[in-house]
Amino acid sequence: MTQLAAIAQALRFKNVRWLLAELVIMAVALGFSLIASAALVSDIPPGIEPPSTAVSVVLTLSIVLIQMVRRRLPVSVLLIATGLLAVIRVLEVPEFEVTGLAWVVSLFAVGRHAAQPMRDLSRAFAVLSMMALLTFEIVRGWDDHELLGFSERTWILILVSQVLANIFLFLGAWLFGDFARKRNDRERDLAARTMELEASREENARRAVMDERVRIAREIHDVVAHHVSVMGVQAGAARRAVNVDPERAELPLRAIEESSREAVQELHRLLGFLRRADETDPDGLSPDALTPRPSLERLPELRRQLADAGLAIRLAVSGEERALPPSVDLSAYRILQEALTNCLKYAGVDHADVELTYGAESLGVAVRDRGRGPTGSISVSASPTSGGAGLPGMAERVALLGGTLHHGERAGGGFEVVADLPFDGEVSAAPSMVPERAPEMMAPDSHATEEAAS
Repeated sequence: MTQLAAIAQALRFKNVRWLLAELVIMAVALGFSLIASAALVSDIPPGIEPPSTAVSVVLTLSIVLIQMVRRRLPVSVLLIATGLLAVIRVLEVPEFEVTGLAWVVSLFAVGRHAAQPMRDLSRAFAVLSMMALLTFEIVRGWDDHELLGFSERTWILILVSQVLANIFLFLGAWLFGDFARKRNDRERDLAARTMELEASREENARRAVMDERVRIAREIHDVVAHHVSVMGVQAGAARRAVNVDPERAELPLRAIEESSREAVQELHRLLGFLRRADETDPDGLSPDALTPRPSLERLPELRRQLADAGLAIRLAVSGEERALPPSVDLSAYRILQEALTNCLKYAGVDHADVELTYGAESLGVAVRDRGRGPTGSISVSASPTSGGAGLPGMAERVALLGGTLHHGERAGGGFEVVADLPFDGEVSAAPSMVPERAPEMMAPDSHATEEAAS
């Protein structure tokens, strides 16, 4: 079986079954032709001497068997078949049109497998040779109508019909060969494009996974950094109060407990999002419960947490409040959360100012304090794939929305973070990423407020 597969591959058959099928067809055709030839020889009128049986068999076998290599050597097979058929017709070898069909198959094979310019040149030569041979046979057998009992007019009609039949046969083999070649070229092009699309799909999937990892890393940082910072401040307050006034230590300890519970809940949501639960996760939570939901709707909760940690937030809202795009809503909340956490960790102040400005085309977010500012320097141009930590994470979020970010020391002391988040911005300074999704927030009543945390 291995040898047959090697032969089929060398002869350019699709597989072994095609090779075996063609061998069976050739065997049947040759057997039928030899039987028909024997019958024709027995009915030949006296005085006509046909070629010997050996010559007839060799010529018939040759023109049929060379068709096995027509896919690999189409032009050579057509030229050889043309020469053999000319010899068969000139010698008047008794056969039953099997050799003519073999020649037509070789003509088709050239159109299907051969390359230019030999494809058209060889076919033109072969067709003209056959037309010349047909003309020779008509001239040589012009007087045969008397032997066959046909009138001259009937004989002319018979010859014309034979000429037209051969022309249509030649034309059909020529056109079908071209059609088969073009179809094969289209299939090959489609296969190549399919491979390219598959490679592109895999690359896009790989890139999406990397983008998702960056997004999840940023989310985990935002969750953990905020809550751990709050717990650290509360733990310090509890430590200082536990020996002096144990009752006062209870309040920060409760805040630590609540912050830790919320941190675990948000991490659970992130892990649930990674699991892509279809209906419920093993703990019985629904997909809605597993989906991260940070948004400006949770700003009062954030202010309360920070107030418990010792950082009062003075909030100012200007412009007409509206429902925000999910990406803007999420990014605004995360920027506020990160900036205020930095105030709590580094500024050394007891209050910070937050401004939300609802514009016609963008949302302005600002956080200002009068403290020491962050230690060290963090460049806004840090790599967007650095995990989203700190100021570089804010810069990445803003860049994904096509907005602007400014941060630095304030005149007269303190630090500020100011971001402008377009509602319909385009990515301008970050790699391609899938925007994080958050549920649509309800549009609050339109008003401008100035609030101070108690």
